[in-house]
Amino acid sequence: MKIGGLEKFTVTDYPGKISCIVFTVGCNFRCPFCHNKQLVTEEAEQIPEEDILGFLEKRKGQLEGVTLTGGEALIQSDLFDFLGRVKEMGYDIKIDTNGTIPETLKEVVRKRLVDYVAMDVKAPIDDYDRACGIKVNTDKIEESIDFVLGLESYEFRTTAVPTIIDGQAIEKIATRIEGAERFFIQQFKPRNTLDKGYMDIDGFKREKLEEFRNIAEKYVEECKIRNV
Repeated sequence: MKIGGLEKFTVTDYPGKISCIVFTVGCNFRCPFCHNKQLVTEEAEQIPEEDILGFLEKRKGQLEGVTLTGGEALIQSDLFDFLGRVKEMGYDIKIDTNGTIPETLKEVVRKRLVDYVAMDVKAPIDDYDRACGIKVNTDKIEESIDFVLGLESYEFRTTAVPTIIDGQAIEKIATRIEGAERFFIQQFKPRNTLDKGYMDIDGFKREKLEEFRNIAEKYVEECKIRNV
């Protein structure tokens, strides 16, 4: 596993769980607004996998869950082995994904290596290439959306980037995930972005985010604003 960071404690990332966050290195997207530049470009100093597992061993009984994020966690070659070792310690696992590899996503769920899936929906399907900085196979995105909608524990989330997201975009996204149990609209924060130009773009005011939430609430069971 290529691991580039560890947040040792959070009560907000994994709903209902006291957890930590493990950040993997590498991503198959190049979203210009991404604030994890070092992870995406693989410039982050890597942490040995055994150090992470040792930390988790020591925190048994204190932490309940582990979030595996990125980058894109599902591209990791040792993913199944790592998840299995974490599971053996008794942790619940949340995985964050961009939805590009539905085959692997389905497999980790089928093998009960993941308990909660958080899928990013970067933009309306017809605007994915611009949002992600590459040519995207949106059939894979759609397949992942449909799969996640059938799970028991999941969320969708969209980062409200002013150059990409507006009320119409939120409505398109919410319509595509209609019936979803949880949808989070996340504040864009202009820091350490892959494209330096995005560091000069301010995020939306709370009033605008609430307007987006009001639009989405017509289609999903629960919509919340995050990171404001």
